[in-house]
Amino acid sequence: MSLFGTPRRGAGQGRRFHDTRMLDVKVAEVREVTPDMRELTLMGPALAVLRSKPGAHLPLEVPDADGVPRLRTYSVWTHSPSRATLTLRIARHQPGGPGSRWAFSAAAGDRTRVGVPRNRITLEPRARYHVFIGEETGAVPLLTMLAALPAEAAACGVLETTGPDGEFTAPHGLRGLPWVHRGRASAVGSRVLLEAVRRLRLPPEPGVAYVAGEATTCRAVVRHLCGERAWPRYAVKTQVHWAAGRTGLL
Repeated sequence: MSLFGTPRRGAGQGRRFHDTRMLDVKVAEVREVTPDMRELTLMGPALAVLRSKPGAHLPLEVPDADGVPRLRTYSVWTHSPSRATLTLRIARHQPGGPGSRWAFSAAAGDRTRVGVPRNRITLEPRARYHVFIGEETGAVPLLTMLAALPAEAAACGVLETTGPDGEFTAPHGLRGLPWVHRGRASAVGSRVLLEAVRRLRLPPEPGVAYVAGEATTCRAVVRHLCGERAWPRYAVKTQVHWAAGRTGLL
């Protein structure tokens, strides 16, 4: 999954790319998760000392068409400090930018650099219950967060993808969420996902919702929860991963 926002050219970008927090890693393994999602396991000594929370994303350098490194950000699927490995799941976008091209051409042995994992959304441990909502790019951090919940924690939600072959479960198959399928419909401002959210049977009192994925859809879900269901805005945590016509990551 990717988040959007492109670093600018010039001196500021140079300082960012030579920041001492950028760490050398190599691609240890590549696996096809779905027809439009790839899993890349990175390995390097620095990954043994990094710490990440469920739902984290990771800055990563990828080459553009001219070989110039660009900074993109992807969701962390699993992180094993004891093995010095970290796994990303990256969705294919059409048309793809440098990040998508690199992810779907990368092979074991390729080298790159990564930054420090960071979170825009995190689990709220005091929530009455947890609701997870997103399409396939948002499903990556959302399912890692779901897997991190205690077994007794109340959780529900809905995820969206194109069809059955786009579905996947939480890391290690611990838990899952129901999926809806949009078929050939656009993921931008998805009415399929919004209608599925409207059908969710939630308790009368608000819990905490985590909404991740395409920008227009995220805004529509927030309007539904805060308007039609009268949830307070602070109870709805959002993470935008992409928007139509924009490339890069936040």
